[in-house]
Amino acid sequence: MLPTLRQLEYIVALADTGRFIDAARQCGVSQPALSKQIREVEDQLGVQLFERARPRVLATEDGAEVVRRARRLLADARELVEAASVSARVRHGTVRLGVIPTVAPYGLPGLLAKLRELFPAVSFVIEELQTDVLLDHLRSGTVDLALLARAFDDRGLDGVDLVIEPFVLVAPTGHPLARPEPVHAADVAGASLLLMQDGHCLRDQAIEVCAVAGEPPPTSVSAASVSTLVRMVESGLGPTLLPASALSAELRVRQGLVARSFVHVQPGRTLTLQWRATSPSGAWFREIGEVMRAHYLELNDAIPPVAGPKPRIRLAHP
Repeated sequence: MLPTLRQLEYIVALADTGRFIDAARQCGVSQPALSKQIREVEDQLGVQLFERARPRVLATEDGAEVVRRARRLLADARELVEAASVSARVRHGTVRLGVIPTVAPYGLPGLLAKLRELFPAVSFVIEELQTDVLLDHLRSGTVDLALLARAFDDRGLDGVDLVIEPFVLVAPTGHPLARPEPVHAADVAGASLLLMQDGHCLRDQAIEVCAVAGEPPPTSVSAASVSTLVRMVESGLGPTLLPASALSAELRVRQGLVARSFVHVQPGRTLTLQWRATSPSGAWFREIGEVMRAHYLELNDAIPPVAGPKPRIRLAHP
C-alpha cells in the first residue's frame, strides 16, 4: 500500500512544527489520530521517520528524505488541481502568498483588499518569511507565490518584475547626514548605518549601496524589523536606509527624524512576484502581478515629504 496524500500532509506538518499536538491542530485532526497515521506510514515503509524526543520531535535521516519527497508530491497534487481549475477558467480555492518582512507591513493591507475584490472566491493566505526560507517554501510547494526583492537564484522559477522601489536615507536630527538637502550616494560611503539582522535582504541591499558608493558601512547594531530599525534611529543611534513604501507608516508619527532622497542615481530594490515554473497558474499569477504593480505605483501618493526630489516608485520594465 502507498501512503495517502493526507498521511503525507501529517508527516510534513509534524516535520514543520516539531510537536504532535501542533501538527494535529494544523491538520484539523486529533493528536492520537495523527500519531496513528504516521505510525502506519512508518510500518508501511519499514523505517522510523521521527525521533520521539522531548520537547521537539526530530526527523531521522530517512525521515528527512521522506519529508522532502512528500513536499514535492503534495506540491504536484496541488498543481494537478490548479491545472483542472485553469482549464475550467475557475478562480477559486486558496493561494498561499509568501512575502518578505520588509514588504509585508507596507504593501499588503490595501493590496489584499484589491485582490479579494477581484477574486472573491479565492482565499489568500499570507506568510511572512525571510528570502532564503521563502524561496525554499516556494520550491517545495509550501507557498504558491513569493513577493520579494531581487537578487536571488531563480532557477526553476518564473515570475514578473513589478517595480523598482527607491531607498531613502533616514537620520536623527543633528546627525551629519541630516542636512536639509538631497543626499549623494557617496555621502553614505563608510557611514555607520543601522542595519537589519543577518538574513534580511534589506541589510544586504543597504551594504551594497554603500559598497558601490565607496566602502561597506561598519556596524555593530542591527534590528529584526523595520519598525525597530526606525526606533533605533529615533533614539539617536545613527542613520539607516529605508524603502520608500515604508515612510508613510514609519515616519508618520516619528519625531526628530530627517528623510533625505538620493539625487542623480537613486539606489533601490526591484520587487518581483515569483512562482514555480511548473505551475499551471502562471497566466493567472501574471494577472495578480499586474494588480500588485498598479498598487505599488499608487503608493507614490502616500510617500511623505523628504529633502530633495520626491522618491518615485517606478516600473521595473518601462
